[in-house]
Amino acid sequence: MAGKPATSHDVQLGARLRAARVAAGLTQRQVAAAISVSAAQLQKYEKGTNRISAIDLSVFCALVGRPMDAFFDAPARPAAEQAPTVSEARERLCAAAETFFEAKQRAGSLGVGSAIAFLAEAA
Repeated sequence: MAGKPATSHDVQLGARLRAARVAAGLTQRQVAAAISVSAAQLQKYEKGTNRISAIDLSVFCALVGRPMDAFFDAPARPAAEQAPTVSEARERLCAAAETFFEAKQRAGSLGVGSAIAFLAEAA
């Protein structure tokens, strides 16, 4: 069964592989022999026509002396969420507690008095 088809990410990775190989002063034949593929297959990896396996990429990284993450873009980090004020946090807590106690009351495991006492303490 064939693997997934190559994508634009494979083309980008291939260009980075080629640049690292050239910077390390290695030929396609040397690298191909080290990862046990033909020079033609390595050329397909470098062009992004075929996907390189994680194992072959690991061997490649050892050959060129670079970590694997050097060949990938760092994932975008979401913007840090601003912490709520004390007042906002209290409102959220009370709303969550109210929802919780309503559910417990429906299930029949909590009386109204207990719910009201807890909400008063939470506020």
